[in-house]
Amino acid sequence: MLIDSLDQVYITSLEGLGSSYRMRGYFTLDLKSQGSLKISFDGVAFGGNYGGHNVNVSISEEERRTIITKTGVANDQEIDDLISEVQRRLLNNEMVVEYDSIKPESQEDVGGLGKI
Repeated sequence: MLIDSLDQVYITSLEGLGSSYRMRGYFTLDLKSQGSLKISFDGVAFGGNYGGHNVNVSISEEERRTIITKTGVANDQEIDDLISEVQRRLLNNEMVVEYDSIKPESQEDVGGLGKI
């Protein structure tokens, strides 16, 4: 199964306001004989008191084709299961956050509310 080759999940960028964040990162697949494969993703995370925590991760069509080509997986369900596992790890804090590459949030003047 493709999920078994999932190695690490990394967060490289976080931008947000309040309890929602846009994120970027990548995960690595350990392909044994072929080495490691790095797949970039974008995502949105929601948290807080209303409805709990939620993460949505997506990969580009190009990254999806790379996975298919490098792993031989021809089943979209396996790729969807892999993305679900990445989301699960993010929700459970099973990730590496690359603090050195994360930029501090910018201070914006939002519609007369002042700097946030």
